[in-house]
Amino acid sequence: MKPLNHTERTTRLWKFTLFYLLALALPLVAAYFLFSDGSIAEENKKLRDELERTRTEQHKLLTQLDTLTGHLQRIELTDRQLRSESNDLVVGELNKRSQDYLNAIAVTLSELRRDSTQMQFPTNKRLAHNVLRDFDLFRSNRNTVDFLRQSLDKKGIDVSGKEQLAAELAQTKQLLATYQAAAANRPAQVMMGGGGGGSGGSNGSGSGSSARTADLQRRLQESNEQVSLLTDQVSFANADCLRLRASGMGKEQRKEMLEQARKGFVAILQNPSSEAMKGSVEKMIDSIDKELGRKRGLFGYK
Repeated sequence: MKPLNHTERTTRLWKFTLFYLLALALPLVAAYFLFSDGSIAEENKKLRDELERTRTEQHKLLTQLDTLTGHLQRIELTDRQLRSESNDLVVGELNKRSQDYLNAIAVTLSELRRDSTQMQFPTNKRLAHNVLRDFDLFRSNRNTVDFLRQSLDKKGIDVSGKEQLAAELAQTKQLLATYQAAAANRPAQVMMGGGGGGSGGSNGSGSGSSARTADLQRRLQESNEQVSLLTDQVSFANADCLRLRASGMGKEQRKEMLEQARKGFVAILQNPSSEAMKGSVEKMIDSIDKELGRKRGLFGYK
């Protein structure tokens, strides 16, 4: 027995089927045209290749940084051993080992500089350039330290014995004053009589003490001059490092770092250890003032 609305139900069923097929066909057609386009697959492949190159560059960069860090740690350990070692043979071996580490750092930096020219991503390239700049500054400071150490070895001056020299000088001065007071208070007849031998012995002791005092004063003066020179050279190297680092900074950071470097140079001028050091510092300050657009004041550098 057929329902009374059989015709109407059949018509609505066909309409539903038609709309369903249309609704299903639209996303299928869109998906077909979307995935049949080869540009999306090529873009995905390109992104995967870039990601792989980035990982490769970063892995190589991290490997080189680990190598440089290892050399720095070995150099630091060698320096600690040098400060506590007095055997000349061991000191020579430690210096040779430290130089080998510095040569290895130079080789690694050369490889990093070569690889940085082949890097395609700005972030990795910028990181490599920062590492190269910082290690170039380290090598410059290291050369300064080695030069100062060699200068001390050649002059044979032990700066660490400055306080001991000062104490010995004070003791000798006190002893000399005691001898002089004893000689001044001695009776005249004793000095003119048979006690002449004693007086001569006292004068001989005083002369010996005077010569020793003069030698100690000379050595202490040399030590003070050497300490002053070394202090100025270290301060000069620190200020010059700030000046060199400023070249890779932005405008504001560069100006601030140049100001700090200038303050370091001006501090040396308060009490320069030599005229040569004073001339070098003034040249550096003039160079910084030229970059900052500043002129020298009437009362000198401030």
